[in-house]
Amino acid sequence: MTSAHAAERYAELTRQHQETAQLADPAPRPPADQLIDTATGTVAIGRHADGTVARVPLWNTNGAVHLHISARAGAGSSTLIDHLVAAEHACPLTEPWVADPYGARPGLAARTATTKADTTTLLREAAGLLRGRLGETGDTTAYSPSAEHPLITITLGDWPHLSTDEETVRLAEEIASTGRAAGISLRIETWGVVFQPPLPLTTTALRHAHQITMTARLTPGLGTHAPHPAAPARLFRTWTPEQ
Repeated sequence: MTSAHAAERYAELTRQHQETAQLADPAPRPPADQLIDTATGTVAIGRHADGTVARVPLWNTNGAVHLHISARAGAGSSTLIDHLVAAEHACPLTEPWVADPYGARPGLAARTATTKADTTTLLREAAGLLRGRLGETGDTTAYSPSAEHPLITITLGDWPHLSTDEETVRLAEEIASTGRAAGISLRIETWGVVFQPPLPLTTTALRHAHQITMTARLTPGLGTHAPHPAAPARLFRTWTPEQ
């Protein structure tokens, strides 16, 4: 997609957001332990303009689902990630890991990193766990989360900053490429409205990751979600931070 096409798409999304903002009145966020539907492997992230619950996949019949979140500053991506981490912390089938160079995430993650060096250490641990899961014998079916082998979601906040480290990129590439079958998903956060996979991660897995784009600057918490970059996107609004 060219920069001109990306600008046109952003302008159209902004127009839709302006029309939708007043229709999608924020409702109180459900309790964290009610956000994940284990039957479908999805998590609630807010509401659509018509009042229906907006949901994105954490896992499906093929295993873990990767996620790319792109946002403008102040658009609500931090609030969205806080919702996701809270939901995963409350569910016995999921285990959130969070690496954020600014430390702006709640203390609910099973593993955390607030520096680039700590992020590399966290990813080494994740890659070791991934290899161990893939090496287990007798596992001939697609991954499905359990209390013994929970789905591990790894959130990498401010990826442009973290991706300047070569080992971090290499480990993230490995997880993006093979994590689906091992029940380890990658959640990449980038700044600016990006309609392509976050570079330098260019694996097929990330290229087809579920997409969330937070584009509204004046009304935080408005965004779109889609199964992959080429799919139609649906507007949604997150719950407000204080709820």
